[in-house]
Amino acid sequence: MSVVKSNLPIEALLKPRSIALVGVSAKGGGSGAKMMESAGLFGFTGSVWPIHATAEEIGGRKCYKNFAALPHAPDCVIIAVPAEGVLKIVEEASAAGIKSALIVSEGFADAASDEGRARQDELIKLANKVNMAIAGPNCMGIASLKYHYAATMADIPQSTPAGGISVVSQSGGLLNAVAELSNNRGIGLNYLISMGNQAVVDLADYIDFLVEDESTSVIALIMEGSKNGRRLRAAIERASPKKPIVVLKLGRSEVGQAATLAHTGTLAGKHEAFESLFRQNGVALVDSIDELIETSALFDLVPLPKGNRVAMFTVSGGATSLIADLGEKGGVHFPPISEKTNQRLQEIIEVDRHFNNPIDTVGMPRLLRGDNMQRVLNTLIEDDELDVIGLVLGMRMEGAKSHQQLIDEMAKLAVQAKKPLVVVSFVGNHLPRHWRGFASKHRVPLLDNLETGMRAIRNLIGYSEYRRAGAEQIAPIVPSKSLLSENHKALTLTEAESKIILGKAGLPVTKEAIAKTAEEAVKLWEEIGRPVALKIQSPDIPHKSDVGGVYLGAKTADEVAKATEQVLSNSIKACPDAHIDGVLVQEMVSDGVEMILGMTYDDQFGPMIVLGSGGIMVEIFKDAAVRLPPLSHREVRTMIGELKSSKLLQGFRGSPERDIEALIDCCVEFSRFVASTDGQFAAIDLNPVFVGTKGKGVRIADALIVPKSNEENGHGH
Repeated sequence: MSVVKSNLPIEALLKPRSIALVGVSAKGGGSGAKMMESAGLFGFTGSVWPIHATAEEIGGRKCYKNFAALPHAPDCVIIAVPAEGVLKIVEEASAAGIKSALIVSEGFADAASDEGRARQDELIKLANKVNMAIAGPNCMGIASLKYHYAATMADIPQSTPAGGISVVSQSGGLLNAVAELSNNRGIGLNYLISMGNQAVVDLADYIDFLVEDESTSVIALIMEGSKNGRRLRAAIERASPKKPIVVLKLGRSEVGQAATLAHTGTLAGKHEAFESLFRQNGVALVDSIDELIETSALFDLVPLPKGNRVAMFTVSGGATSLIADLGEKGGVHFPPISEKTNQRLQEIIEVDRHFNNPIDTVGMPRLLRGDNMQRVLNTLIEDDELDVIGLVLGMRMEGAKSHQQLIDEMAKLAVQAKKPLVVVSFVGNHLPRHWRGFASKHRVPLLDNLETGMRAIRNLIGYSEYRRAGAEQIAPIVPSKSLLSENHKALTLTEAESKIILGKAGLPVTKEAIAKTAEEAVKLWEEIGRPVALKIQSPDIPHKSDVGGVYLGAKTADEVAKATEQVLSNSIKACPDAHIDGVLVQEMVSDGVEMILGMTYDDQFGPMIVLGSGGIMVEIFKDAAVRLPPLSHREVRTMIGELKSSKLLQGFRGSPERDIEALIDCCVEFSRFVASTDGQFAAIDLNPVFVGTKGKGVRIADALIVPKSNEENGHGH
C-alpha cells in the first residue's frame, strides 16, 4: 500500500523565523510564560511577539492586541489557553496567514472524554482545511539547539551542547531525562520535540523532516505507539537508508492477548509489529534512556564499521573475562587475533605470550611506555580482519593522568582512522565531571557503562550491516480483487476452501478432494494414492482434531471407509449444529520438519507474517519470527536463522538436511499473496507446512483462513 508524505508546512513549525504567543499571563508564571522564557535561552534571533488584549508588555517584550496588529504574520503561533478557546485562535491564526501552531493546551483526546475527542476531531478538520502544521495538543513544546530556537516547557539545561542527535518523544518527562543526561555527558543535541497528542503533525511527519534536516545526523525516538502504523512504516523505510534511527519503545509488555481462531494471533501482538518494522529497517531498538543516549552518541561520532569483528584491549586481565561475558550477552563478536597482529603486539608490549581477544596488555605501565599506545592502536587499525577497536578502562570521576594519556592518543588517531575507535568504562557513572564534552570535541565516543556500551556497539554494527546489504528488490504488489463472495458468513473458511485459494496463488498445497460418503472417500483414495489423511470439513469446526475429526494414514479401502464414517460420527456428535461439507480425502504427508507459516492482522500495520515451529510445538514453545510483508528472500533467510527450530532444518543429529530454499520460496510467495489481499483476511494458518529433504520441496498439509469481516464482528484477532 503506497503511502505518500504529508504536504503540511512542517518547516514553519520546526524552523520558524518568528513566533507569536497566545496565553501568556501578564502576571508571569504558567505554561505560556515558560514557553516565552525558553525562546530567549538559546539565542533565538527571530521575533517573539506575545498577544495580549490589555498588557503593554510581558517579560520585557512588547505585546500586541491581536494577530492583525503584528508587524507581519509569524511562521508559528504558540497557544497556551484553555481547551475551549483553542479552535477560535487557530482559525484566527490561519486567517492571518500563520502556517503552523504549537498547542500546549490539554483537554482534547488526552482527556479521554467524548467532549475532548470531539474537540480534537474538530481541530483535525480545521487543520486539514487550512493546511496548517499543528504540534500537540497537550504538547510540551519544541527546541532546536543547532538553530538556537526554543518554545518549550522541557527542562533543557542552557549548557547542553548543540549536536547532531534529534529526539522526538511522546513522553515529556523522559524528554527531560534525555536533556539532563546528554548535558551531564556533554553529548550534543539538535531537536528536542514533544509530540503530545499528534492530532495533526505525527511521528511520521517528524521523521520525514529530520531525515532531510542537514543538522540532524541521528534520529532518536521515545514512543509508546503510533497514530498511523502504515505512515510510520513508510517514513522509517524512507529514512533508514539515509540516517540511523534509535528507538526506545515504551509499553512493550501485554497483560494478555484475546483468544483467536488462528495460532498466529498468539505469536504476534502489538510489540511484535513494531519490532518487525524496526528489525527490517535497521532501526536500533533499545531498552533504556542510557542505551538510547549511548547508541545515539556512538552513531553521531564514528564512521560505520565494515563488519562485525570487534577487538578490545584493556590493562586488566580480569576485565577481559568481564568484557567477553558482557560482549557475548550483548551480541558482540570478538574474533581471534591474527598471527601477524599477535606477533606485532608481542614485540610492542615486550611479552612472549599469545594474545586472546579481548586483549590483556599486561598492565598499564607497558601500554604507557614510550609510544606503545600509538603503536598498539595502529597495529589494530591496520588489521583488515578487525572492524571496531575499543579501549576498556575503569574510568574515574575526576579523571586520571594515565587514562588521559591513553585516550588522547586515541583522539589523535580517530581523526584519520576509517574504522570506529571507542572507549568503554567498566565503572559506570564515572564520566560526567572530568570527561564532559571530550567525546564531542575529539570524535571519540566514551561509553559510560560496559553492558550498555556493548549493546550500543552491537546497534552500530547492526545498522552498518543493514546499510551494506542495501535494499533487495521486491517486485511490485498488485492488489487482488476480493477472493470471497459477498454472502460468505462463516467465521472461517474450511481447509478445502482455504487451499483452493492458496493453490490458485501458486502455493504448494496437497492433492485432495471432498467426499460426502464413505464410498466416495474410497474412490478418491484410489485416485490420490495411499496413504491418505481424512479430515472433517465444516466452517463451524476450525480445530478439527479437537472433536475427533481427523484420521491419519489410512492405507486400505476398508480402513478409509471405516475412518470416514468415524470422522463424520465424531464431528456430528461433538458439534450437532455444525454444517458439515463432508470429509476431505488428502494425500498423506509425513516426511518432513513441521513448520507454521501464517498471517495475523494488526490494526496499525496491517498483515504480519509469522514463521515458526509447526504442529503442536507452536503452542508449547512459541518459537516464531515475525515480519511485515512483502518479504525478500534475504529477509526470510534471516527469519529462519532466528528460530530455535532452524537446527532441525539444517540436519540435526544425523537427520537429513531439509529443503530450506523451497521453504524460503514458499514464504516469499505467501508474503506476496498476503500483501496483495491486504484487508480481506484477519488471519491465516498454514500448519503444518512439511519441509522435505533437500530437493524435495515443501507441502502445506493443513490451512485455515479467517475472513477480515469476521474480525470486525469480534470473531477474529
